Amino acid sequence: MKLLREYIRTLISEGYEFRDLDSPLKYARAPNVIRIALCDTSETEPAKKRDSYFTPQQEWEYYGRSGRRLKKPRKGEMTPGVSDVCVVGFLDYHMKGENYYYIDYLKTREDRRGRKFASMLIDEFFNRFAGPDVTVHFGKMMRKEVGYLKDKMAEKYPDTSVIGAKNF
Repeated sequence: MKLLREYIRTLISEGYEFRDLDSPLKYARAPNVIRIALCDTSETEPAKKRDSYFTPQQEWEYYGRSGRRLKKPRKGEMTPGVSDVCVVGFLDYHMKGENYYYIDYLKTREDRRGRKFASMLIDEFFNRFAGPDVTVHFGKMMRKEVGYLKDKMAEKYPDTSVIGAKNF
């Protein structure tokens, strides 16, 4: 049964590859954030227009510094999208010391949810960095699904300290 599961997993993950990139997002907690991107090589369609962090989005300012409403809105901050259409999910992380990893953000494309992409990203992350005397901090978890992944990894890697704050 276990051999069959492994075979099915290899078949499912044949068209996927992981890429290491610098994160284009700015985080207040660390300037050196690294991104693990999951790329579906068969993907040719770009993400939907309003899919945060997968398509570039222009923010608009409607109020000035004094708090008064502007006559004409002005362009605000530009949120970058992913660099390639094949990216279906990403995990941003940074190191806080020698054996301490902090997961800043985990996101999958809205139109590709439910296909275990977040689980594949977390598995890849733990395959790279998990071990004795290693701490992985999931940060502020805003969704139940991420809390489930944290609990799953804590059970799968008992020698790795897995922590995080549940905010759901």
